Amino acid sequence: MKRFKHIIVKVNAPTNLEMDIAVLRGVELARKIGARITLFDVVEPHESILSSYADIVSPSELTELIIAQRLDQLNELAEKLHRNGLDISARVTSGKNFIEIVKFVILNQGDLLIKAANKSEKSFDSNDFHIMRKCPKPVWLIKEEKNDKLKKVLAAVDLSMEQHAEGRAQNRMIIDIATSLSRYKNAELTILSCWSLYGEEALRRGAFTRVPQAKIETLLNNEEREYQESLNILVNEYAEFKFDQQLIKGKPKSIIPEFVNSHEIDVVVMGTIGRSGIPGFLIGNTSESVLQAINSSVITLKPENWVSPIY
Repeated sequence: MKRFKHIIVKVNAPTNLEMDIAVLRGVELARKIGARITLFDVVEPHESILSSYADIVSPSELTELIIAQRLDQLNELAEKLHRNGLDISARVTSGKNFIEIVKFVILNQGDLLIKAANKSEKSFDSNDFHIMRKCPKPVWLIKEEKNDKLKKVLAAVDLSMEQHAEGRAQNRMIIDIATSLSRYKNAELTILSCWSLYGEEALRRGAFTRVPQAKIETLLNNEEREYQESLNILVNEYAEFKFDQQLIKGKPKSIIPEFVNSHEIDVVVMGTIGRSGIPGFLIGNTSESVLQAINSSVITLKPENWVSPIY
């Protein structure tokens, strides 16, 4: 976590800001690692509502009044925390919520965005998905129902990306963040990866193939062994940390959610870029499926050189 020098905290709470889970986690982390912190919020104008105020105040004036009021709230908290030794400031802007959040992270060289996940009937709402897709820096979305504990952390790595320098770097960034988080919260850590044999179903049941089962089993054993060797090389770089390692046969879009939900994982650290290598490719289909199916907080990240389509 010491890689984070500037933490951006998106404040969701309308009042009682100190109890916003993103503020609590951001302040706690900033104190722990000596990072700078910015409290940030976005005022999203409601054009249809603003038109009804036309005879009283102009839409732009009303928006400015709301921004000033919100900034006063954030500044009051920032001043209190600053007196307690934090390097902290506050900013408020207006516009489309997820666009302004991502732009602010980029323009202000934030290293980590922390935000309470919006309440949603699904795993995350569309605004939070937009942020995860488009923010070039790590995003920590915290589920409110998980706010009282952080006891289990999962690092989900893609061993098939180990053959590329960019993939190796992303896997290590995932484990770097997960190990740091587990250490500073004294949480259990699991490093999870999945493996499968390409074309297994076709080999077993293809109408035009007659591959003996013994040969298929040999292929499976070889594939699993190669993945295990790759995982061993990766985790041996983190020998000073205590963790459980899991290599499970199956597709990540089903294995990861099943493991997360059945083991009551509190935070999942994972990448959100597939192995397509397409510049500007926003989010891997597998990552999207996983994020839609888990009930935990997440820290999502992208390769260091990834460029956001927003700015």
